Amino acid sequence: MPVHCAENYSPDRDKPVMRIGAVADLLGVCPAMVRIYEERGLVVPQRRNNQRLYSYNDVCWLGRIRELINEESYDIDEIKRMMRLPACWKLLNCPEEVRATCPVAQAPGKRCWEVARQEGRSEACANCQIRRAAEEDESQ
Repeated sequence: MPVHCAENYSPDRDKPVMRIGAVADLLGVCPAMVRIYEERGLVVPQRRNNQRLYSYNDVCWLGRIRELINEESYDIDEIKRMMRLPACWKLLNCPEEVRATCPVAQAPGKRCWEVARQEGRSEACANCQIRRAAEEDESQ
């Protein structure tokens, strides 16, 4: 599943509306695999009424994880290490035209949410899986 989800931020893309089964179907995996990604700290779903709910952006991120594993031969631990680094556009596989105008790509050494905060765009980062998982990993 080729995923290029970094462009055109919209708050609607962050709304948790999909259950784990629907997400697994979209990704072509079993729900247990999505749970493994959660257990390993790669995705942090919202919870409502004791159910995992995922947003469009969560599905995009999980699709990118699948690409990193299946097409680029990364393992989960390598992806987690990459999540601690500032270059989110590499993880998200942003197209060149997006990177050319992206303040994050122009600010080496800073994490994307730090740049977004400086730019007054932190709402786009509130539900970012990279940020949430990296912060959760750092707190452990």
